[in-house]
Amino acid sequence: MPKISPETGDYFLKSIEDLKADSAEKTAINKAVAVLQHDQCSEVTVRGFTLLQDEPVTVMGGGKGPTPTDFFIASVALCENVIFARNASVIRLAVDSLETTATGEWNMKGLWEIEGTDSAFRRIAVETRVKTRANPSDVAAVARQTHRRCPIYATLRRSVQLEFRLIVNGAEVAL
Repeated sequence: MPKISPETGDYFLKSIEDLKADSAEKTAINKAVAVLQHDQCSEVTVRGFTLLQDEPVTVMGGGKGPTPTDFFIASVALCENVIFARNASVIRLAVDSLETTATGEWNMKGLWEIEGTDSAFRRIAVETRVKTRANPSDVAAVARQTHRRCPIYATLRRSVQLEFRLIVNGAEVAL
């Protein structure tokens, strides 16, 4: 059963036409407000949603929620899914399942600048698995669009090595 409705495609086709018709820039603003609850635990509010962030018990946290780096890497995976779904919807690409795994690595010594170490993510790997009856080359085209259009990727590709893999019906497809 397809995971993306035809109505989604209709909505985004209309949105694209509306954006093209308007000569003004359409700036989106995302805002998050984080309030420290105790020790390393914070509550963050985004668009009316409240999320809890905490550190693992192993580093003196309470273990009550994901870490900031967990939220960061989750946003990479979530962006892949949502932008892929949007791009697939406008060309009516049937998607039976879509799963993205994002994995990032960084040096914890950078938290304390030990030996001049930087705490930035040095590598982020993204693997997207798609099950579909569509031609794998069409799926790869949607994945390439996704990587160009996602605001998170557009930001990250300027500062970190990004690696992408696409798996369609269990087989890797070149991007």
